[in-house]
Amino acid sequence: MFVAKTGFLFFLLLSLFFLQNLQAQTTLKLNGVVQDTVKAGIPGANVRLISGKDTMNTSTDSVGRFSFTVKRSAPAAQVSILVRGLGYLPNGKEFTLSDDSREQALSALILKDASNQLSEVVIKAKVIPMRLMKDTVEFNAAAYTVREGDNVDELLKQLPGVEIDKDGNVSSGGKEMTKLRVNGKDFFTSNVKEFISQLPAGIVDKLQVIDDYGDKANFTGVKSGEPQKMLNLVLKDKRNRGTFGNAGLSGGTNNRYVANLHANVWRDDSQLGLNGQASNTNTGAGINNSSNTGFTFRDKVGKNLSLNGNYNFQRNRTELSQQNYIETVNSLGTVYNESSTQDESKGTNHNFDMGLQSVSGVNYLNGSIRGSLNNSESMGLTSSKQTGVIRQDLLNGNRSDQHSPNLNADFNMARHFKKQGRTVSVGLTAGNNISNSVQDQNNRIGYYDPETELLVKDSLRNQLVDTRNRVQNINASLTVTEPLGKTLDSVAQRNIDFSYMYAYTHTSNELVTNVQNDLYAYRRVDSLSNKYTSSFSTHTIGINYRYSTKGLNYSIGVTGQPNVLTGAYEGRADKISRTGFNVSPVARFDFTPSPKTTYSLVYNGNSNAPDFNQLQPVPDTRNLQNVIIGNPDLKASFNHSVNLSYRSVSPANGSTLQLSVRATAVQDQVVSNTVLIRDTLNSLKQETRYLNTGGNYNVGSNYFWSIPLSGKKFNIELKGGASYNRRVSYADNIKNFGKGLGLNQGLSLRMNQKWLMLSTSASYIYRSNVYSLATANSNVIQTWMFNGDAKIFIANSFNAGFNTSKTINQGFAIAGRNPLLMGTYVEKTFFKRKGSIKLEGHDLLNQGNNISRVVSDNSITESRNNQITRYFLLSLNWRLQSFPGMGGSMRRGRS
Repeated sequence: MFVAKTGFLFFLLLSLFFLQNLQAQTTLKLNGVVQDTVKAGIPGANVRLISGKDTMNTSTDSVGRFSFTVKRSAPAAQVSILVRGLGYLPNGKEFTLSDDSREQALSALILKDASNQLSEVVIKAKVIPMRLMKDTVEFNAAAYTVREGDNVDELLKQLPGVEIDKDGNVSSGGKEMTKLRVNGKDFFTSNVKEFISQLPAGIVDKLQVIDDYGDKANFTGVKSGEPQKMLNLVLKDKRNRGTFGNAGLSGGTNNRYVANLHANVWRDDSQLGLNGQASNTNTGAGINNSSNTGFTFRDKVGKNLSLNGNYNFQRNRTELSQQNYIETVNSLGTVYNESSTQDESKGTNHNFDMGLQSVSGVNYLNGSIRGSLNNSESMGLTSSKQTGVIRQDLLNGNRSDQHSPNLNADFNMARHFKKQGRTVSVGLTAGNNISNSVQDQNNRIGYYDPETELLVKDSLRNQLVDTRNRVQNINASLTVTEPLGKTLDSVAQRNIDFSYMYAYTHTSNELVTNVQNDLYAYRRVDSLSNKYTSSFSTHTIGINYRYSTKGLNYSIGVTGQPNVLTGAYEGRADKISRTGFNVSPVARFDFTPSPKTTYSLVYNGNSNAPDFNQLQPVPDTRNLQNVIIGNPDLKASFNHSVNLSYRSVSPANGSTLQLSVRATAVQDQVVSNTVLIRDTLNSLKQETRYLNTGGNYNVGSNYFWSIPLSGKKFNIELKGGASYNRRVSYADNIKNFGKGLGLNQGLSLRMNQKWLMLSTSASYIYRSNVYSLATANSNVIQTWMFNGDAKIFIANSFNAGFNTSKTINQGFAIAGRNPLLMGTYVEKTFFKRKGSIKLEGHDLLNQGNNISRVVSDNSITESRNNQITRYFLLSLNWRLQSFPGMGGSMRRGRS
């Protein structure tokens, strides 16, 4: 009987084994990718598979991949796959199934741009100016005006929501674009400002503005933190090679000069660039004489492996003249500090980086090392006058030398496993950053009687302050992603992420203060010297659930963050040891109900440690009118932030509407405590100390609305926002609440005609600040700005331009004019626009000035930099551009 039962059980197990094996042999997993004509993956494309009478549907992921599991009814069975994507022509293909494996990789399915097709038939496709794709807004270059000789920056100026300032920096939605790619690949140094003025606009097919979470996030699908704004240029077919750059020489009044050379050779994956520049400029940062030179390279060294490197050397010499006005409130009233500074500095900077990257369908690997060496020296003279609660004068002569070597490295690796959706990624970063400085200060302090305001004492104090700071950090992370339910042949994808991150920062700081005696000899002052070390470590453990369909993506989870802050002081037995534990939710929500509309909600939370200046309990006397003393009992703070955004576009005419609401709150924020101390003359002196406190938050909203008119010949843009912040600080150990309100509104009109490009704008900014202390006064500043910029194309080889701006400031304590700035230029091109000569005039009325305001804790700081802004400049430029198939005629956008 036992033998019979055993035989039956053995037979049953054997049958199940063969049945499972038979099932495995009759199913096949198909893996494929959908790409455009430049081999970039297309996310969100609809993929339909037809196998006999069965039909299955799915959508491509963020990098264009898809997968199906099909039954294999007979050897050499065939399936049909049809792919459709918004803005692309559909494409279909038949595949023969493999009969000797469980998994089969399909050849890429290529979709062609709908707007570039039908060129040889009578009916032409209507150009779609823009389209929305999850984290990407794509603009069709064919819908905008491209003139002969235009570079990419001229094309970007026509895009709704994209702005280029006078220094060439590009922003979208108020955020600066920090990274450039071409055809989805890293491009030379990836510097947006540098290359948009060198690449010709005529080779560009699409311009994509992307919220980029990094290469590892694109590979794994796990997004975290705030995205960067990235510009990706999709080029026309066979334009991924060429030679480009420029050379120029300029000279003008006020010793102005510029000489530059940029030369780049591009052969798809092989890139080599050389650059050099020398100039004299006069901006809000002072009169700056600078020169720099460098090179960059990138090349493919294996099937999926690329190597890149970059080196740059820079030399600077700057002369600065600045005025500052500071109001600091306390329980007795307000301290007013007016100062003027004359400073000269010079320095050299060496910067290098080298990286190695490999990306395939299964593996991702990226490693890089970056280093810099900065040396600088400066000499300055500052004269300041304190009034209000404290009456004191200070004349400070300062000479400093600084030496800062830095070295950082990171390594990231990820892998997709056979089970679709299963991914493991690891990351490691490390850094060693040093900053050493020596300051030789000569101080002359005048003390006044607070009632009679007569000079009581004139004191001299000369000191030598030696500061040595080193910050070392290491971060390690591990993320494991496991799919839930069905694989990609299902409409919805569900994943669970397990993550762990360890972050460690070690800071060592040595402060040595030597004071000069009557015999001109220096002696160390132990009470003003200290050697301090601190360490801050966090362990972040998280679990996260992700759900993804074509129109809906969300993730919810929770993280726990235990942290430890330790510190020690040389010569003291007491140690610092602070522990904390924070639990915060993780939430991200992206909803795309239609190709025209997206909604997004993101929450983030993170810990921040106090810096060494806030921790060390030794007086920092480098500013004798505001001595800083740290607090070794400080705890780490924790930040909460929530962002809600809405975006709607009209692909037909290119109009767009963006709305956003944001809120932040900080637990245990480190804030200043400004106290007044009596000295030996019964006069008051100011000291800044630090405390932890709660109650700090900030809320705000912004909107942007762009409306094209008359076939994009005109464009109206409205933008504005409002913000409210509540800041907690202390004055003489009394809690002080600062409440700030900000409003801004702007209106601009852009016109783009064959012979004229015109842009005008008007904006208004309102800022108010009120403190809860009865002794403080409310502060309100208002600024009106009006701008106009015109470029006239008089002939094919001759153009002229004019720009003007008027600023009206109200409420600033620093006296300053309301400047009217006017500038103009004429330009003549020759040799088929390769060469040009240009004459410019800047600030013709000589009214330029630079005023700014910063509100921090219980202080308001206003600054004005004196500068010479009126000058004339004559420039000779030569453009180096050679790309396959470059034409010479102007292209107008089609509606």
